Amino acid sequence: MKGKGANFWLQVALFNLAVVAILGVLLRYKIAFSFPLIHQKHLLHGHSHFAFSAWVGQMIMTLLGYTLKERNLDHGRFEFTSLLAWNTIVAFLMLFAFVYQGYGPISIFFSTLSTAINFLYCFRVWSFLHQSPSHSTGDYYIKASIIFNILSSLGTIFLAYLMSNKINHPEKYLASVYYYLHFQYNGYFIFSCLGLFAYFLDQIGVNVAHSRRVFWLFAGSLAPAYLLSIMWAKLPLLVYVLLVGAASIQFLAWFYWLYQVSKVRSQIKQGIPAIVSFLWILVALAASLKFILQLLSIIPSLSEYAFGFRPVVIAYLHLVLLGVVSLFLLGFALWKEYIHFNGMLKLALGIFIGGVFFNEFILMLQGMSFLNLVQIPFSNETLFGIAIMMFLGALGIFLSQRVKKYN
Repeated sequence: MKGKGANFWLQVALFNLAVVAILGVLLRYKIAFSFPLIHQKHLLHGHSHFAFSAWVGQMIMTLLGYTLKERNLDHGRFEFTSLLAWNTIVAFLMLFAFVYQGYGPISIFFSTLSTAINFLYCFRVWSFLHQSPSHSTGDYYIKASIIFNILSSLGTIFLAYLMSNKINHPEKYLASVYYYLHFQYNGYFIFSCLGLFAYFLDQIGVNVAHSRRVFWLFAGSLAPAYLLSIMWAKLPLLVYVLLVGAASIQFLAWFYWLYQVSKVRSQIKQGIPAIVSFLWILVALAASLKFILQLLSIIPSLSEYAFGFRPVVIAYLHLVLLGVVSLFLLGFALWKEYIHFNGMLKLALGIFIGGVFFNEFILMLQGMSFLNLVQIPFSNETLFGIAIMMFLGALGIFLSQRVKKYN
């Protein structure tokens, strides 16, 4: 695989996205109908771990690796493609292990190996940035994303300890899961995207005012924002004040940064194709909704509802993973021309984005039905159909890159 270019590794990641989507179809089928051959929780663990490592992780590693390589052509050699290969191989082995046994010796081994590969990549990135003569705001975001990625692993280590030793403690289980998700989603994933966007701004020569200040606001408030996920633990008043402050800072920092970006939007639009502009507008809307919901969760009754009702949690996680992170990474890959734009890709993106939207909409209605505000018949069957829609979109995105002639 040595010598393969960015488009090849992006195709690998896009294939992995299609696998994530078909796993989602199987999960939705089992909920709506019956599939006794597969254990629901085992499949769910495999789905989530594979999505993180083989889709989002692979995309971040690929896009960041090639971006750093291009930004620092005169500064040493940055070798990372072998890690991309091993990351995918181990991710598939981990997926099979989770589907077979859930949390057990084999799955924990491959999960640990996957984490080790990711850490090795992060170590190489950190060393490369440390030796680099440039000091972009993007470097700050990427280094912070590495720190948060490492911190997130503490959650999985504790979770693996609980599961492997069959310790039945629901509160510790939830706290470790939400700890991992918080530092992955809001730390590693979001900060990686912001870092790549900062590199994009550098390349097109656009300066967004107070970017460094916004970085410190985001970075400083991220750790205490985890407390939003465990408000059910009856936190002391001072801790509650801390989490309210963290949520407020993140909310204000996001919209202040978005305002500063909007002031240079005409310059940004000149540097990107229309499809990238469209995708990133959707990302901005989804991210804005994310920070609004995050701020609203400081209200105890709303937090109890949000974290106590599964469809609401799933909707929020998919909003961030698909609506924010995945669409941004696809847009960045299109801007770099690592992904070739053609008619098939345009159609597939439309199907995929439509699936994401309808998925969020139905999950929202399910959440409202819990409050007896609305009743929707056949919601699980509908979500199964939407999962098929997202799979067809993801498969189409991958196949569009296999077309020999781009038009």
